[in-house]
Amino acid sequence: MKTLLTYTLVLVGLLLTTTEFTLAQRWEQVGKKGDWENTLDVVSMNGFLYSIEKNGTLFRTDKNGNYEQIGTKGEFDNANFLVAMDGEIWTVEDGDLYRTNPRASTWQRVGKQGDWKETAGMVSLNGKLYSIETNGTLYETNKDGSWTQIGANGEFGEAEMLESMDNHLWTVEKGTLYKTNIRLLRWQQVGKVGDWANTVAMVADGGYLWSVEKDGTLFKTDKNGAYQQIGEKGLLSEVTLIVAMDGMRYVVENGTLYRTKG
Repeated sequence: MKTLLTYTLVLVGLLLTTTEFTLAQRWEQVGKKGDWENTLDVVSMNGFLYSIEKNGTLFRTDKNGNYEQIGTKGEFDNANFLVAMDGEIWTVEDGDLYRTNPRASTWQRVGKQGDWKETAGMVSLNGKLYSIETNGTLYETNKDGSWTQIGANGEFGEAEMLESMDNHLWTVEKGTLYKTNIRLLRWQQVGKVGDWANTVAMVADGGYLWSVEKDGTLFKTDKNGAYQQIGEKGLLSEVTLIVAMDGMRYVVENGTLYRTKG
């Protein structure tokens, strides 16, 4: 009887775990199908998603998929990067840095003209912008546009992806994950060499890195590099963008927006 009871409890536990796992991984369509087919980049800020379309138009979308155009059509047609920081949208356009207040629909150039023409990637962290240039050099930029080089020339020359989390910069370099402490100017490998060789997109949220692989599999990685597969393998095979907002993961797949609690 004890053996039967134990087996029954284990079976129930497995069923409950499987059910919870399935529910946790249920993706929900947000808005209409195809609404996002022309989206180039997207960020989250203050409970909204801000996205730029191929024609340079900026949109703000709420959690229900309702969207509105911000500014005039094509106003961001030369934007290369899109970063949210302290209630403003920061972009690099034709080598110049701009900050946009989406509430007031006003924008202004920050810093000197052409200062950002070699920028290859950019994120925000603790009220500052961190960017990597095409030669692999890292820079820290204040809101007034003044900047400081961080580390040696070309130190991030192998960086393929850049994210910020937990007071660190996180990079993928030659398929391996690294984290850099900006204040101490120290970096360290996280996890095993080559763990990230197939990663195509990642976002930081809730103390974890959420990443999508080439085959469409979603992974969740903690600060020590320990990772786990989330959902079934290859479920997100057509995903082009991933962003996090209010504990939810949002992806754009085949031009349609989806979300999950994960």
